[in-house]
Amino acid sequence: MSSPFGYWTFAGKNGLAGVEGTYVESPGCRNGMVYTPDPVNPAVLPADQIINALAHSRSARSSFNKLYPSLLPEEKERLDALLEMNPKVRHGLEIDDNTYYDRIQRHEIRSIPVRTSGRRGGK
Repeated sequence: MSSPFGYWTFAGKNGLAGVEGTYVESPGCRNGMVYTPDPVNPAVLPADQIINALAHSRSARSSFNKLYPSLLPEEKERLDALLEMNPKVRHGLEIDDNTYYDRIQRHEIRSIPVRTSGRRGGK
């Protein structure tokens, strides 16, 4: 049975769900700050894992586009902020399958060597 969250299933939950927590000062900590997850709606996956998946997996991008409308407004704000910080990933979300395969085909066709004879391709 497939999960309703597709690629973003993590421990039976939607990996895109949740909001960022806060950093609280803690003098006993090495860098002076401790991350505290949101008590009401904690992030299921950290931001770096989401961005990495979107940057490297077409399946992740496809599932992201399907799940995004169903997220809560706070969750959408979190993901929008992540995408604003990573413009290359945002651009990749806009590419559909047809465009992706058209680009591959165009590259393959244009990379075919043309064999001619003569100094400048003439006789």
